[in-house]
Amino acid sequence: MSMSMKRYEQIEYLQSQGMTWEDIAKQLGSKVVTLQRNFHSKRSLIKAEQDLADLKEIGMSPDNVADFNKIATEVLFHDTKQPEDIDWRELISYAQAGQQINQRLDYTNRIANVTVETDYPIAVMCTADWHLGDNYTDHTAWSRDIQFLIDEPLLKAILLGDETQNMRSFRNLSVILQQVLTPPQQVQLFKSVINELTTKKKLLAKVLGNHDAEFDERIFGEPLMKYLLDKKDMPKFPNRGLLKLTVGEQLYTFLLVHESRYNSFLRACHANYREYQLSFPADIVATAHTHAPSIEQNFAYTLAREAGFPFGGEAIFFKAGSYQDNEYSWKYFQNTLICNPTVVLYPDRHKKVVFADPRDAVEFAKIAK
Repeated sequence: MSMSMKRYEQIEYLQSQGMTWEDIAKQLGSKVVTLQRNFHSKRSLIKAEQDLADLKEIGMSPDNVADFNKIATEVLFHDTKQPEDIDWRELISYAQAGQQINQRLDYTNRIANVTVETDYPIAVMCTADWHLGDNYTDHTAWSRDIQFLIDEPLLKAILLGDETQNMRSFRNLSVILQQVLTPPQQVQLFKSVINELTTKKKLLAKVLGNHDAEFDERIFGEPLMKYLLDKKDMPKFPNRGLLKLTVGEQLYTFLLVHESRYNSFLRACHANYREYQLSFPADIVATAHTHAPSIEQNFAYTLAREAGFPFGGEAIFFKAGSYQDNEYSWKYFQNTLICNPTVVLYPDRHKKVVFADPRDAVEFAKIAK
């Protein structure tokens, strides 16, 4: 390699000898990055000079070459669309219009009023976690209890959620396969029974649970249950709600929750107590989801009741049981039992009498007047 050669020529020669950039840098006493940058810049300049010489060979003058380069690199975009700078007031108006439409489409309540016009005591059953369609659900016992609800004029019901199994997707495949009715068949079953119960004015409220609402929201973005319930004459609560039930001349408040965040494996009604403390001191606090039934009496805010406020005194805590008793329930929910706690409410005075079995409650209500 001649020392009179220019730097880029030296690099070209060394590359032709199979040397790497690292070897060339050591040979020429320079950094690899510096060599590469200078080399490629020089090569680009040589290429541009060669292109210019080729154009001159075909008879173009330097001025024409400059014009040619300008024409060759000019690009005109005729249909480029630029976003408009929209005023914030217009966007807020658009958001408000969407909110109004969503409010008109909403079928759920947070607080609802229901009146039962009667001169006699009535029995109100809190029932939940039917899990219809599951292989381990006691469909025989459920059918017997529902028929009793339909036949007894003094008995009403509050549904606390998870009436169907509705397993379309779950982390445990065995739970999906353990359904004796497919989810569409379960929907038809629920549709049939809910139509009959609402037609006979048996239901006072419906709370949406995780199986019947949340599972569908994960997959479809909305609960399919809404299309079965939106025209039914009863309040629908999204997992929780306050029912203000007037029986005759008396107002009774029900704080209804399917799944509470305040659970304890040592006390089934711990969630009820916390909801009573932190949400509303209702006459009856009814929860579900854990499949472990319980009934408690609690006395608090007694001074408020004595002072004439419509709360305080005796409160009843209900934890509904379940008709499902499978291996999953045994592993995670412990004492699964069928239990539909029922309270007898008086129309002429503020009085509540509690029963674990709706049959006993109905017999009592018949002679309670």
